[in-house]
Amino acid sequence: MVNQYTGITNYYDLLMMSGYYDYHNIAKKAYSIVGNNCQILEIGVGTGLLAEKYIEIDKTCQFTGVDITPSFVEIAKKRLGNKAKLIVANALTMELNKTFDVAISNAGVWLFISCGDRLELVSHIPDVQANYQGLKNLARHLRTGSLFLLSIQKSGIDFEQNLPGGIVYSQIIEELEDKVDYHTRKKSYLFKKDGEIIAQEQLKITLFRQDAYQKLFDETGFYFQGINNDNNLAVYKKR
Repeated sequence: MVNQYTGITNYYDLLMMSGYYDYHNIAKKAYSIVGNNCQILEIGVGTGLLAEKYIEIDKTCQFTGVDITPSFVEIAKKRLGNKAKLIVANALTMELNKTFDVAISNAGVWLFISCGDRLELVSHIPDVQANYQGLKNLARHLRTGSLFLLSIQKSGIDFEQNLPGGIVYSQIIEELEDKVDYHTRKKSYLFKKDGEIIAQEQLKITLFRQDAYQKLFDETGFYFQGINNDNNLAVYKKR
C-alpha cells in the first residue's frame, strides 16, 4: 500500500504553499526537459499544486494525475477543473488504459534525497518488494523511450515552521530499520494551534541505497539518463 495523507488534508496546502516546495521552478525545469504537447502522468499528484504550474507553462500538454488519497484528488479537481484528468488510484494497481510520454514523481510516490556525495531513493511504498510492482506498473503505462522525472530534495530533518492563522507545523523523523540495501524511517507531520494538535499523520518511508535502487530501476525497465543542471530532477528513460 502507498502512504496516504488523509489526516492532514485540510492543512496540506497551507504548508506546501508556505515555501515547502517551489512548484513553479520544478514545473519550469521539468518542462525544459520534456518540451511541448506531451501526455504527462503525475503519480502522487496530491492537491494539484505542481500540475497547476505545469499546465500554466505548457497549455498544449495533456495532463493526468493519480493519487491514492481521495480527499487530495477532490481538492485537485477544484483547483484544475477540466485542465487535467484526475484519478483516485494506487500506483501499485492503477490501470489507466493508455500510455504516456512522461511520468513525474515530485515526492508523491518516489523521490531522491541528496546525502552529500550520494543519492538515496525515497519511497512512500513501505514494502520493499512492492516497489518492484509499482515501478513495473508505471513502466506499463509508458511508451518505449518515455521519460520518468523524479525530484531531488534535501534529506529530511526535524523542524518547526510558523504558518498563517497561528498554526505551527512540526516534522519529526525517527530512524527505524537499517539494512544493507535500504533503511526505513517514521515521518510524523503535526499541525498545532495554541499548543494543541489539530491534525497529524505518521508515515513509514523506505530509503534505498545506491546499489539497491540501481537494481530496482534496471529490473523494472528504466535506465538512468542524468540529472538536470539545477540538481533538482533525476531523469530516467523507459527501455
